[in-house]
Amino acid sequence: MTIRSKLKQLERVARQLEPTKTQRLQVRNQVINYTEHFLDTLESKKAYQYQSDCGLGLLNSPISEKPISIKQALSLVRKNIDFPALNPASGGHLGYIPGGGLYFSSLGDYMADITNRYAGVFYAGPGAVRMENMLLRWAAKCVGYPTSTAGNITSGGSIANLIGICTARDAKGIHSARIPASVIYMTEQAHHSLAKAIRIAGLGECIVRNVPMDNNYRMDAKELEMMVKSDVKSKRHPFLLIASAGTTDTGSIDPLTALGSIAGKYKLWY
Repeated sequence: MTIRSKLKQLERVARQLEPTKTQRLQVRNQVINYTEHFLDTLESKKAYQYQSDCGLGLLNSPISEKPISIKQALSLVRKNIDFPALNPASGGHLGYIPGGGLYFSSLGDYMADITNRYAGVFYAGPGAVRMENMLLRWAAKCVGYPTSTAGNITSGGSIANLIGICTARDAKGIHSARIPASVIYMTEQAHHSLAKAIRIAGLGECIVRNVPMDNNYRMDAKELEMMVKSDVKSKRHPFLLIASAGTTDTGSIDPLTALGSIAGKYKLWY
């Protein structure tokens, strides 16, 4: 078999993943009906629905080469994914992570998935890159950052925290020889993804200080400064301060302005 004939054969197999217009319409209609029913009945649904098997029924339809109908697939989703446990879309769910979705945003996701534009390089998708940059400038303006601000949009907070840790590491020149004497400051209420990010960034041997908190679970600025002074006196290298603008457990906001002053005074990456 020639390479050309092999490729033709593989193309015929791959085309099974490309539905016809009629097939697309049939599946899309059922998905739309499912989501409309979900929204129409949302107000009557509980914020948390206990189910003893915790979606175990999903395992009764394992991933295989044999397809199932869209009706069967949606039934599995309803019974095992959308029904049990936490319902973030409910008005009764008061946690800010994860929040409920926005309908028009979901349509934007749908269009983006279908058109599959690449936003990673300007040459490949200039419009998509411009859209991201516009959103970044708007977000920067909302929080009072200067017009020179740059950044990127990540898939979530864990990756964002990892990027922030790596940026601090490189900006402060924390190479291998300096790691054991370098100090990071945060509280026990800091998000767990930060501990993972520190380890992934190769900073697991840094000294991590859990700064004491006040009665409202906010970082104590005076305690922080005392710790930093002590570390400087002991010839350690304080380099990173991690504050929380709303912790996951309590929603507490650290005294950001006071901490910023301390970071500036001791040249900590904030």
